[in-house]
Amino acid sequence: MPKRIHRGLLLGRKDTVINVRLLGFVYMRKGFLFVVSGPSGVGKTSVLNKILEIDDSLSKIITCTTRPMRSNETPDVDYIFMSLSDFMDHIKNNDFVEFSEVYGNYYGILGSSISEKADAGHDVILSTNWEGFLKIKKIFSPNTFGFFIRPPSMDALEQRIRSRKTDSEDVIASRLKMAEKDMSYRFCFQYIYQNDDIIETASDILATINEIRGIN
Repeated sequence: MPKRIHRGLLLGRKDTVINVRLLGFVYMRKGFLFVVSGPSGVGKTSVLNKILEIDDSLSKIITCTTRPMRSNETPDVDYIFMSLSDFMDHIKNNDFVEFSEVYGNYYGILGSSISEKADAGHDVILSTNWEGFLKIKKIFSPNTFGFFIRPPSMDALEQRIRSRKTDSEDVIASRLKMAEKDMSYRFCFQYIYQNDDIIETASDILATINEIRGIN
């Protein structure tokens, strides 16, 4: 059964290079920017990593965070882990194209990480929440495409969050409440997928990405 629930307008590759001066960095748009999003616990990081495992022609933009590293994570691969002080310095220097506070921890994407990849002519992929996607899309449109991953059900999402065994009951309750809000913004994305299986979802999203890129 196809996982793609909603299909947006496909735009052709732009041959022109667009300069955008913003927040102290210069973005040279040469490729596409693909954003994977969804509620906490839906498996978006696993899906993104599987996409990169299947197709290494995409360049991953790594998110910065102040949250503690989990046992199954690798620094500078899953996230750029930094102190709160360092994160605040980046905010003061206008280095982030977008940042937000989630469950008491900060997450942000460095504008330079996007511009450096784009300057090299790469199509890039990253993960962020719906707020981050809307900010990025506003700045880097029209070559930005969003993929929202939804769970099969809220009960299934709760089971996934609990299976990680990393959160207290209060945090779990907060994540589920935030997930409901995240779901309400799913139609801001061009594409919506239901994640029943990580490999299938990654393959389906990659097929759409290659359709957008004009790769058969």
